[in-house]
Amino acid sequence: MLRSLVVNDMPGSHKRWWILGLALLVGTQTAFGQLFEADSKRGGHSKMDIVVKEIERRDRSSIMEITITKVGSSVGSSFFLLCSLRQLAQLRGPYRYIVKIEETPKPGQMLVGFLRAPEESLSAIDTGFAGNHPRLTVIDLDQFAPICDLPKQ
Repeated sequence: MLRSLVVNDMPGSHKRWWILGLALLVGTQTAFGQLFEADSKRGGHSKMDIVVKEIERRDRSSIMEITITKVGSSVGSSFFLLCSLRQLAQLRGPYRYIVKIEETPKPGQMLVGFLRAPEESLSAIDTGFAGNHPRLTVIDLDQFAPICDLPKQ
C-alpha cells in the first residue's frame, strides 16, 4: 500500500526516474551476487577445454570447481587457471594475494582464500585453512599481470 501511494503520487517524469533507479539497484545487486565462471573456450583457446566455476562464495574465500575436458599445453592451462583466479580476486576485492588448497573440500574442487597482505592469518579468512595444513604458499597475483593482461587473440 505504501509503495503504491509513493509511486502513484509522483509526477510522471519523477515516477519514471524512481522506477528506473529501483530497476538499476535491483539489477546491480543481482549481478554482484552472481558466482564467477571462466571458460577457456570463450577465450578462443581451441587446444584446451577448462571451466573454472565458483560454486560457493564465502566472506573471504570461494570454493572453486575445475572441470578439465582437454588440457592443451600444461603451461597454457596453468596460466588460464591462475589468470582466472586473478580475475576473481580483482572482482572480489580487489585482492592481490591468494592461498589455495587443491582437492578441497572434494576432488575436482579448490578452496581459495583472498588476502590483503601475504602475512595475513589464514585461519581468520576461512576455517578450512586452519588445522593440519602446513603453511600454505601465498601467491602474489601481480606477478602474473604481464601475462594475464596481454590482449586476447
